[in-house]
Amino acid sequence: MATSPVTLRIIMLSLALLCVKVGLANADVIDIKSDAPNTYVVKKGDTLWDISNIFLDKPWLWPELWRNNIQIENPHLIYPGDTLKLRYLDGQPVIELVRDVPSDTSNTPGRVKRDKTSVVLTPQRRTVNKPHPISVLPWSLIAPFIENDSIMDADEYKLLPTLLGDNLGTSRFVEKDFVLTHELPDLNVDYQVVRKVGEVLDSSGKSLGLQISHLSNAKVNNALSDNRQVVHISHSNLESKQGDKLIPVTESVRKDLKLSPAVKQVGELVQNMNGNVLIGMQDIVIVNLGETDVVPGTVFGIYHQGPDILKSENTTYSEDKNRFLDIFSSKERIKQPALKVGELVIIKTFSKASYAWVTKAETHLMGGELIAKP
Repeated sequence: MATSPVTLRIIMLSLALLCVKVGLANADVIDIKSDAPNTYVVKKGDTLWDISNIFLDKPWLWPELWRNNIQIENPHLIYPGDTLKLRYLDGQPVIELVRDVPSDTSNTPGRVKRDKTSVVLTPQRRTVNKPHPISVLPWSLIAPFIENDSIMDADEYKLLPTLLGDNLGTSRFVEKDFVLTHELPDLNVDYQVVRKVGEVLDSSGKSLGLQISHLSNAKVNNALSDNRQVVHISHSNLESKQGDKLIPVTESVRKDLKLSPAVKQVGELVQNMNGNVLIGMQDIVIVNLGETDVVPGTVFGIYHQGPDILKSENTTYSEDKNRFLDIFSSKERIKQPALKVGELVIIKTFSKASYAWVTKAETHLMGGELIAKP
């Protein structure tokens, strides 16, 4: 029997309503914490993540609070001394910025005017030094990892020029030493001396690359006119030694992160970057998602899933989720749910892996945890 036009229209309308309901159910809701203050004065040392945690259960949704607020033109330019006021507009929470600037009822050049909706600067000849805006995450703590450490493909690492030795016959080198090298790709740039820390493997044994650590800085010694290539160790974090590699210095540009939640990406927290067994809040970790999967600022939830349970008269845990004998076992296999135990933010990406900052950990982590939509 053919479907009537009226029936078809009802079906289509029902499907449309269902899609709307699903969309609303999956949308992130801005939940203000029950103990969130009505106002907050930004202090030196605060980060955007710190302040987000004061107001929100989901700190990565912070931009939603100001998207309709013309007073906060750039949420990443909030300064110590600014007052943030929580209010509601048409039932939706918004943040109002109250900046501590003098009011001015005259037209005197160089003064600041202020009204209820914006801050207006009149033409001025005097320069006022502002404090640095607050960072999304504590830059002073994550900058050394962003600027100095990396994960590199093993074949790429092999091709780097190598420290050979000095004229004293020593095998270790520190600041002010002159060291012979070879195959420098450019004699007009400065170099970093780096060393392989180890290979990074995920839980399946897949190689994500070599973890590389910055040891010292080196300048090419152009005083020698023959074909020998010598570098002068200009600054040492750690001793360099024969066999260490050199990579050209790239200019580091401080760029604050823009937070956004992961949507479909699913990965693994592989290990603590420093090789520690236990992982906690504010640790730098390595995850198995690379630059084609994520961008700096992507927020993930960290999830722990316990071992499968084999149910029978003698209920036990499965020792290995892929254990061959379990496949033929008569026991019922029950998978445990993945429970959220923390959050992390991607801070630097490489080809097959990324560095991340653990912003929340409700228990100790050991690597192998799942990361997915927060």
